[in-house]
Amino acid sequence: MRGSSVAKGVLLTAGGAICWGFSGTCAQLLMDIYGVPLAWNVCVRLVFASLLYLVFCAATHRDELLCLLKQPRELGRLLAFSIFGVLLVQVCYQGCISVSNAGTATVFERCGLILIMLITCVKARRAPMRRELLGVVLAIVGTICIATKGNLGMLAIPAEALMWGAASACALVFYTMMPVRLLERWGSVVTTTVSMTMASLIANAVVQPWNMHVEVTSGVVAAMAALVIIGTFFAYLLFLQGVKLAGPMRAGLVGSIEPVAAMAFSTLWLGMPITPFDIAGCALIVIMVLLVTQREENTPREVDLSSGNAQAAEVKLSVEGAQAADSKPSDKSAQTPEVELSGKAAKPIFK
Repeated sequence: MRGSSVAKGVLLTAGGAICWGFSGTCAQLLMDIYGVPLAWNVCVRLVFASLLYLVFCAATHRDELLCLLKQPRELGRLLAFSIFGVLLVQVCYQGCISVSNAGTATVFERCGLILIMLITCVKARRAPMRRELLGVVLAIVGTICIATKGNLGMLAIPAEALMWGAASACALVFYTMMPVRLLERWGSVVTTTVSMTMASLIANAVVQPWNMHVEVTSGVVAAMAALVIIGTFFAYLLFLQGVKLAGPMRAGLVGSIEPVAAMAFSTLWLGMPITPFDIAGCALIVIMVLLVTQREENTPREVDLSSGNAQAAEVKLSVEGAQAADSKPSDKSAQTPEVELSGKAAKPIFK
């Protein structure tokens, strides 16, 4: 059961990353070809994506949604995730694209994997596994191959792009690690719906895109529709469910398939050429996916962790993902361990 759940999580994460690769192509098309401003793009994207999620969630998870809306503490956690996860990851990544290029932005974003690995290991009080280290190396090297085409001089970028890139790496950490506990309790649909809606309200209240002059042509409408439906609705839904099943570290690594998808879509759609470094980068990332999806052999520690003890399960969450609980926790059982464990730096991640 555990192995099949992880495998399903990996597939869902990969699907979300592919959708994100497609969204990157759409965003580049909107900003570079149609001249759509970054702020307007982010706000409009969030508005329509959140509307889609609200309709979908009301039809499929109405009771859970109503229950969540009555719990201020959970809404506070979702508000933090909507700002530092959903909103920040979009603004920083697309901001880096706007002042450099999609390849450079992806390289910086993938650097967040190193932070995810370090945080996971510190909280679990363990050294990185060899496969984790190798997976991180392969993910980063493969991404650099695709982004630079072998010319490292392409990374000589302005200070503004460096700032956006560093923020993008941190945003990836927040987005991957913050929602694990929320996903375990509420599921990916409800979590994404509420956080996306909160992010949309905040972004539009601050930016006020209705005051910005944008020429809305049929091309802009088509690209935005694809960006919202495929690159946002399905991307977030699949990726967050993958995080829930596969865990933050594995999900973060498998998410490195995003530049492969972006390269393929750019080639097929925008006519971008493929170089030997693109092929090499794809090969490295595929190998990385195979490495991180291999099932670990059971060690005495792992057997111990699966015994059902609340604190041990938390440690396993940081290493394996949110899979320790066999059933949905009650309000009381969910809140008590959270208060106790989240206050200890040595305990696993609170998402």
